[in-house]
Amino acid sequence: MHPSRFLHRKLHRYGYMCWRAHGTAALRGNRRLRSAATLCSSSRQPVLGIRREESSVWERRAPLNPNQVQIFTREGVKVLIQPSTRRAYSMHEYEAAGAVILDDITEADTVIGVKQPPLSGLIEDKTYVFFSHTIKAQPENMPLLDALLQKGIRLVDYEKLLDEQGFRLVAFGKYAGVAGMIDVLHGLGLRLLALGHHTPFMHVGTAHNYASSSAAKAAVANLGREIQYGLMPEVLGPLIFTFTGAGNVSQGAQEVFEELPNEFVPPTDLQEVAKTGDTRKVYATVVDKWDHLVRKDGSAPSNADFDAHMDQYKSIFFDEIVPYTTCLINGGYWGPGMPRLITTEQCKQLHPRELDVARLTREGVPELPQRLLAIADISCDLEGSLEFMKECTSIDNPFLLYNAHTLKTSHDMSGNGIVMMSIDNLPAQLPREATDYFGSRLLPFVQDFLKLDGRKPLKDCEDVDKSVREAVITYNGHLTERFEYIAELRKKNEQSSK
Repeated sequence: MHPSRFLHRKLHRYGYMCWRAHGTAALRGNRRLRSAATLCSSSRQPVLGIRREESSVWERRAPLNPNQVQIFTREGVKVLIQPSTRRAYSMHEYEAAGAVILDDITEADTVIGVKQPPLSGLIEDKTYVFFSHTIKAQPENMPLLDALLQKGIRLVDYEKLLDEQGFRLVAFGKYAGVAGMIDVLHGLGLRLLALGHHTPFMHVGTAHNYASSSAAKAAVANLGREIQYGLMPEVLGPLIFTFTGAGNVSQGAQEVFEELPNEFVPPTDLQEVAKTGDTRKVYATVVDKWDHLVRKDGSAPSNADFDAHMDQYKSIFFDEIVPYTTCLINGGYWGPGMPRLITTEQCKQLHPRELDVARLTREGVPELPQRLLAIADISCDLEGSLEFMKECTSIDNPFLLYNAHTLKTSHDMSGNGIVMMSIDNLPAQLPREATDYFGSRLLPFVQDFLKLDGRKPLKDCEDVDKSVREAVITYNGHLTERFEYIAELRKKNEQSSK
């Protein structure tokens, strides 16, 4: 069999395995898995570099696992991978897959990674693929954008690899939701303990304490049995979890939540559930866009109208949903100009101005000082849908207690405020599974990344998949047409910060 036909079949078989493992979302918008044969048949061997992740001691993920790398090495693609003993998959496993372990990856045509690379390690005139977090002109990442432009680097951002409906094609989203839900259950247990109540939530650790998501879910299931046996203090009343968003993040979080004895209810039923709900199970509601966004003039909303006139809309989330929510899992998308779920001023109404912590210690069965106890902001948009969320937490220190009246945060769970968890690399807690999942979605696009050599204008790269072309942010020293707005948005951000 001709090598190109072999790889074509191999990729299709791998795509089928991905579908079996991850569902149709793994292939959405790109059902035609393409081979790398056209690259391998050229006179020059294509070279793919996988860089070492350096953004955090917890960053153990990779964009491709060894089995996925092997698909390319067997067909003649040279894969260079920087050495790292922190990576969840070992160097030996990548070597066995045919990769070359090499610190110097300047030979690579394309360099792929997960998080942002250090500025000092950028190699000029290469194609880089990673999560840049620059599309909203985030101030902390503008030095990175400047360096990419100065070095003539072609940046492809995973976040902008979208299908025709605007859904992301390559993401860790599910595992952000899985890890985030596990973590916030632990945080909720800590907060309830600080407020005078021992609960079964104390028996779940944070996600990185488990070898796999299956092991973590087993612990959550055990917690659920304790709730079902009536081991929750009745004074707490029914606990209500509110999920925002309908994408992979929210679905991953709900997947963990469903290990508990649960009942999902529509947002309109929350008030009744808060009054009469059963403490031997937990409740959830999923809030979609049109559950909380309404036109200010009361007329009928629509997606097209919202996109064109965001200023004519407001959110009723604070008034209709927050008053009944115990734990908020925020996994929805938010962009500049969109109404916020909760503003900084509104947050002041969610917990008392003063809290007598000593009283909680004296009383044997203290009442809760507030309804909303914890927020897992998995979307992690600083000053985004939750305006008061101004800093990310970390896997080392996952929780902060936010006092809306003083605008200060503390690591002391026994103070006054709301528990906040906003870890920006949640999937790193389940690094092997997250790598497998992400790589299965990335695999079909690797060939297109390798074709972006900068020798012709981007608009003329017709042999590159459209979704990849539209995800290119910088190209040969310039912002691409689709992302020229970043420069203007950056100016506005700089002016507003003065």
